[in-house]
Amino acid sequence: MEKHTTAENEYRVYTERWFILLATTVLISTNIMQWVSFSAQIDQTNMFFCGPDGFHDCSAAFLSNQIYQIVAVIVSIIGMYFATVFGTLPTLRLAAVFNIVGASIRLVSSIPSLQIFFWRQFLMLLGTSVAAAAQMYFVVFSKIAESWFFPRHRASANVACSNSLELGVVLGTLLPSVIIPATYTKDIVGLWTFFYLNAIIAVVCLIPLFLLFILCRRSVPKTPPSASSQHEVNGPVTRGILKCLKDRQFLIQIVVYSINFAIANGIIYTSNAINYRGYNLKGYPIAIATLVCMFSAYFVGIIADRTRKFKTIALINAFVIAICVLALRMYLIKTYTGWWDSVIVCTLLSIIMSCCAIHTPIGNEMGVETTYPVQESISTGVLNTFGQTWLFALYFVMYALQDSNWIYNNKGKGGSWELALDFWAAISILNFFVALFFLRPRYNRLQMEEEAQRTQEAIRESVSTICKD
Repeated sequence: MEKHTTAENEYRVYTERWFILLATTVLISTNIMQWVSFSAQIDQTNMFFCGPDGFHDCSAAFLSNQIYQIVAVIVSIIGMYFATVFGTLPTLRLAAVFNIVGASIRLVSSIPSLQIFFWRQFLMLLGTSVAAAAQMYFVVFSKIAESWFFPRHRASANVACSNSLELGVVLGTLLPSVIIPATYTKDIVGLWTFFYLNAIIAVVCLIPLFLLFILCRRSVPKTPPSASSQHEVNGPVTRGILKCLKDRQFLIQIVVYSINFAIANGIIYTSNAINYRGYNLKGYPIAIATLVCMFSAYFVGIIADRTRKFKTIALINAFVIAICVLALRMYLIKTYTGWWDSVIVCTLLSIIMSCCAIHTPIGNEMGVETTYPVQESISTGVLNTFGQTWLFALYFVMYALQDSNWIYNNKGKGGSWELALDFWAAISILNFFVALFFLRPRYNRLQMEEEAQRTQEAIRESVSTICKD
């Protein structure tokens, strides 16, 4: 158990906070692995789940990806209610159960002896749907930071949860690339590769289950770590949602948060689009970009904890994203000529991914500050619901633009990929101008804590003066 500084001596944090933070990060990573693992090997996934006869019309990998995004929107709303009414720990435990059950069903779907492709694909999609329901963990990021950590560590705790998303993307991209051969075959080795992949993921999914049910005992600590946590007000979920949606500044933050969320998904599209320019980097650009962004996000999280300048960080992020997305779009006018092209493209993707990853915890903190005393699970739940919706919409918009003939001739592999990237660049620029002219976050929670600290210091000085007299 640790105590705060002398001015806030009554506020404490407990060792259990590390267990609940570790359980949350592992839960998120394993869940994201299930989302990304099949999307990283599209052709091999379609061949395994549809067979050679149905391969060309197969949409197994596509549906696996879209199910996660659709379910994420739904469970964000359900998660807001569940986390607010029942607390953080029951929410995480339920998510962990969904996670392991979904992984187990996916494991059954990949048993080589299951030769009926309809049932193989049906079980895979069913398991994916169940695993996707675990995404209610999105609404507890800020709740964990608020309930278990000192104010000066909140952003770092938020970044740890956000980084676990990135870690899941890295592992979910690299693991299939290592286990599943580039050219899928129906021999005994090829048949068992998907089973091995899903078995590894299922085993890892047991870790958060153990942590949450054995080592984690409560949703909130015995005593609060801060004044805002001590004076938290629990109200009806619908009233909290309506209060958030009536707040104009919070609506602006929803737009900026959602566009950043969607821009990050555009990186996945771009990693495929670069292949139309002669690159052959497979899933490595995403893995490299994600690894870089994990370290940069943690570094910025420390800065945010010490300075509390969320708006400044958000503006810098939006500006850098706009510049790098535009630079990448211009650079892809030329085709691949050498290894240096790969270095430049991966560098730009890494910077974009880093800025998008940074804004997720910073955006959550801004939203909580602006809407305080609305509960963290509600404000972050609203942000995530809109973010997932924009992410889902952007995916369809970019592929619809790729299939169009509006400006560029849709011919050859990739179609009008240029138009899709033009749209990606346009919303990045729009995001910067919205943040520049309209983003004005309020720091209600921080002001309340500072006032509480000044009051405590004044009381101590009065007591000290009386004792001297």
